[in-house]
Parts: sequence; C-alpha cells; structure tokens
Amino acid sequence: MNRRVLLASGLAAGAAGALWAFPRWLIGRSEDLELAEVARPGQVLHLDGLDIHYVDKGQGPAVVLIHGLGGCLYNFRYNISALSERLRVVALDLKGFGYSDRPPDADYSQTAQAELVAGFMDRLGVRRAAVLGHSLGGAIALRLASLFPERVDRLILVASAPPARLVPPLGGVALRPILRLGTALVLHQPGLREAVLRSGFYDPSFVTAEMLEEFRRFSRIRGSAEAIVRVLVDSARDAPLDLAQIRQPTLLLWGDGDRAVGLRTARRFLAQLPDARLRVIERARHMVMEERADESNAAILSFLQEEMA
Repeated sequence: MNRRVLLASGLAAGAAGALWAFPRWLIGRSEDLELAEVARPGQVLHLDGLDIHYVDKGQGPAVVLIHGLGGCLYNFRYNISALSERLRVVALDLKGFGYSDRPPDADYSQTAQAELVAGFMDRLGVRRAAVLGHSLGGAIALRLASLFPERVDRLILVASAPPARLVPPLGGVALRPILRLGTALVLHQPGLREAVLRSGFYDPSFVTAEMLEEFRRFSRIRGSAEAIVRVLVDSARDAPLDLAQIRQPTLLLWGDGDRAVGLRTARRFLAQLPDARLRVIERARHMVMEERADESNAAILSFLQEEMA
C-alpha cells in the first residue's frame, strides 16, 4: 500500500512539475522579441510609465475603440478608415497587448484597463467620446462608462463579454499554472492558434496567411502569454457592476453565429441596460467587425449619427 501511495505521489509530483515547466519552456522558446525591437505601425504615447501604441485618425466627434482579449487595434483595420471619414477615431492597444508595453507586475483588471483608457483620453484631449468595445473590450467599456460617466457619450458593445470576474475570487493562484498552459498552447502552437482564430469567423477562409503572421508577430513579444494570464487572474479584483446604472444609449452589435459570446448574452444586456438596442448581423461570428465590416460600419455610423443629426 505504501509503495502504491509513493508511486501515486511521485506521479502527481511529476505531473505538477510538467505543468509548471512545459508552458514556461514553450513561452521562453516562442517569445523571442523585445518590444523595442519591433517596428510599430502607429504612434506611441508614454502614459504612467508605459508605452501605449495607438492610432488617431479623422476629425469630428470622437469614438474610442477597445479591442478584446488577445487582440489589438489590428482587429479594427477594416473599420478605422471608414469611420474616420466622419469621426475622430482613436484606437489603442491595451496594456499587455499588440505593440503596447507588457509590464510584469501591473494590475491587468478590467477596472485598471478602464482607468488607463481614461488617462489615455485625457492625454489626447478627448474630453467625451462614444466608446466601442469588442469582446473583453466591451466589459472594459462598461466599466469606463460606470467609473467616468461624464466621459462616455454612447456605448457600442460588439460581441461583448459581461463585466464579470473571469476566474473565482480565490482561485487565481491555484489556477495560474493551468491558465498559463492553456495560454501558451493557444499563442505558441501554430495549429491551435490558427484553429482558435478560424473559430471566430463564419467563413474560416477569412483567416489569411497575412493575418496569421500578424498575430504570430504580436505573440512573439516577451510577456505576451503572461499578460493574458494576468488579465484572467486580476479580474478577481473587479467589483460587481450594476448594468441598470449604465445610462448611456447603447448599441449591441452581434454576429448571429457567435460561438464565443452568444446571442443569449446580448439578450441579457438588452434586458438589463436601460437604453439599449440590438443589431444582429447574419453570417458572422465573434469577429463580426472584420468579417462583416461594411454592415458593422454602417450600423455604428447610423447609431452615432442619431446624436450628430
């Protein structure tokens, strides 16, 4: 019996060691670029000790674009030019993503990211704006509207995640090795990374070699995997948010086939937000603003022009 216990204990210890060591090895092998070595296509703003990568294009009423988990402003490449013909469009890479800094010891909670966006708006002289958030960016946009209601004129939630904790409040430390393993596999195993990207599109062929290379480039920057893990773990710091207190007019924009954040979530938002309307775009999934850019841009402009008229 003792031998069996010892064997079981040894196997458990070996599995735990592998769970700790393998993702660290994979991340260390794959994240081989320093951010300073990478050419950045947009502008860089130094804010609170961090370099934040962004694009600021167009004139008129401002709209701020916030990407989702694992994304960056590249996700809005089919939207920025079209929207900037009538609006001032400001899109940023959040702390930890795209071409922005990935500080190892920072707070990556939704609240902290919302506060960063508010400070970013201050530095660019954007006193008040419509705010669009995609996926986790929608949860951050909601917290921005709650924390700084005077700064947010209207909300556009695109396939938005709820503003909720992503891990149990006391489970972050225990789950961190599993979260690190899953993140490392998605970011740094090419087949899995491609499968995850394709799952966001109704037509998987939308995922081109150019897109795959772009996301590979972001993921090679040191600190990429750990930033995603910190976003998940640090969400335990976020206080519950009462959606009934969000008074800004809100557009809910969803793909009808979204498998990541389904229409059930959109309908919950519709029921809980005081002034919301839902626009569903057919033959689209989670990456609706990329896959159905023309319909998405038209819906966004129509919503924003209600106030501009």
